[in-house]
Amino acid sequence: PEEENGKVSALDILCMTNDETQVNIEVQVQKRQNMGQRSLYYWAKLYQSTLGRGENYENLRRTVAINLLGYEYLPLSGFHHMYGLYDETGVHRLTEDLEIHFLELPKVTRKDIRSMRTLDKWMAFISNKLSDEEMEAIAMSEAAINTAWDKIEAFMRDAGQRRKYEQREKYEHDYVSDMEGSWKDGVMHVALNMLRAQTPIAVIKKMTEMPESAILKLAKDNGLSIQG
Repeated sequence: PEEENGKVSALDILCMTNDETQVNIEVQVQKRQNMGQRSLYYWAKLYQSTLGRGENYENLRRTVAINLLGYEYLPLSGFHHMYGLYDETGVHRLTEDLEIHFLELPKVTRKDIRSMRTLDKWMAFISNKLSDEEMEAIAMSEAAINTAWDKIEAFMRDAGQRRKYEQREKYEHDYVSDMEGSWKDGVMHVALNMLRAQTPIAVIKKMTEMPESAILKLAKDNGLSIQG
């Protein structure tokens, strides 16, 4: 697990498939805008680790990175997108050794369980957007999900583990709230400095994305004049 101030913000799981493909699953709950570079960086480290000193490149193992995100990251519709190495026309794939997946939980939508693929079921199960009846139906339709459901129920019956979970959840909500507050304070500070430098209001709007009414109020509250 990755920790921030003693709190778990990410979970990494590394496993090996029967064909010796390395699969790294990262569960990320804290919003990171650099997930593309982050995922590629850790993919590269894992890929490199499969080759020993003096070994032939043919011994490199296929490495797959799966990023399960608790926030929206990609400017695309749909919750699942896979990236690989293709030529600029998008036709020829150079190698299957590189594969990076992004799964965005907020983009999961409710649908008829009968029309769901296995991945749809897992994402619906993890997203916690279903009723208890729907969750049970999904669990009964997939043996692996049913096993996970049993583990979750056992976990929730453990008072100590449940308390730790609730503390982490509280921390995550507090973290998001604090970050939003810090961002707003930072933008206000920038706008105030620009007003003091007599920057035109049109420029301030563009740079800070603040509404004109908020900029005018900020100027009035601080006794500053507005430049057209």
